[in-house]
Amino acid sequence: MKRGLRRTRAIAVALGALLLSLAIGRSFAARMDGPWAMIPGGAFLTGVPERSCSELPASRFADLAEVEVEVRAPQPRSITTWNVVVGGSVYLPADFLTPIKRWPHQVLADPRVRVRVHGQIYRCHAVRVTDTERVETLRRAIATKYAIEPDGWASRAQVWWFELRPAPG
Repeated sequence: MKRGLRRTRAIAVALGALLLSLAIGRSFAARMDGPWAMIPGGAFLTGVPERSCSELPASRFADLAEVEVEVRAPQPRSITTWNVVVGGSVYLPADFLTPIKRWPHQVLADPRVRVRVHGQIYRCHAVRVTDTERVETLRRAIATKYAIEPDGWASRAQVWWFELRPAPG
C-alpha cells in the first residue's frame, strides 16, 4: 500500500514539474523574437523595416524549408511552418496532426500576418484556400518538395492551406 502511494506521489510530482516547466517555457517563448524551431514564440521584435507582401519574391521559397509567421489574434505570436510555391504564389500548410495547433484559427479571425524570410519582414494577408482542385495541387506540390509519400498517411491528414497575398490598402 505504501509503495503504491509513493509511486502515485512521485507521478504527481513529476507531472506537476512537467506542467510548471511547460508554463515557464510558454511564458519565456511569448517573449522571444519569433519562434524557436517548432516552439511558438512571441511577436517579431527585430528585423529591418517591414515590406509589403507584394515585394515578397516567391523564388526565395524554392529552397526554403521553413518560414516564420506571426499571427495577430488574439495577441501576436509566431510559429514555424512549411511552405510551397505554386503558380508564383506562396502557400502555407496548416495540418491538424497535433491538437494544440491554434494558428490557423487565429488567421481566420484576423488574416493579417507578418512573414519573416532571411531577416526581412513582410506584411501579408493569409487567405484560406478551399477550392478542392487547388488543394490537391498543393498537396502534390508539398509532397514533392518535402519527399512525402503522396498517397501515404500524410495525404489523409486534415490540412488547411493559406495563400500569402498583399495586405489590402
